[in-house]
Amino acid sequence: MASTLALQAVPAQRAFQARAQRPRAQQRRALAPRALFGKGDGEGGGNPFGNMGNLMENLKKAQQMVQVEAAKVQEELANTDFDGYSADETVRVVMSGNQEPRSVEITQEAYDQGVDRLNDLVGEAMRDAHGKSVSGMKERMRKLAANLGMPAPP
Repeated sequence: MASTLALQAVPAQRAFQARAQRPRAQQRRALAPRALFGKGDGEGGGNPFGNMGNLMENLKKAQQMVQVEAAKVQEELANTDFDGYSADETVRVVMSGNQEPRSVEITQEAYDQGVDRLNDLVGEAMRDAHGKSVSGMKERMRKLAANLGMPAPP
């Protein structure tokens, strides 16, 4: 049994001596256990998605910026008036940028045309004011999207 141990020890010594005599480039690197997604320093716990944490943080900041800018646009639209007129300009309707009616002005000429015609004139003026208000809102939203580097809304 002693001879068996001696036989096993000799090849191991020769292997170590042979390794020490090899040039450094030929020596094998010692294997170090690394955790999955480790940083290369033998420790694990690295982020498997690289810089995903920063990406999520940047997305949250961008979302907050969009919300702030959209609130500014809504306030601006609420303080903007759009005038709509009937075809003969005897009725004027004022509507906010948020499509809220503000006022209606009716001339004596419109009253003199009768109730049915007056209803039509008020309807025309409201449709005109609403259309202008919606167009103004869409234009302002396009500008907001362009300022934020986003595609324009349809």
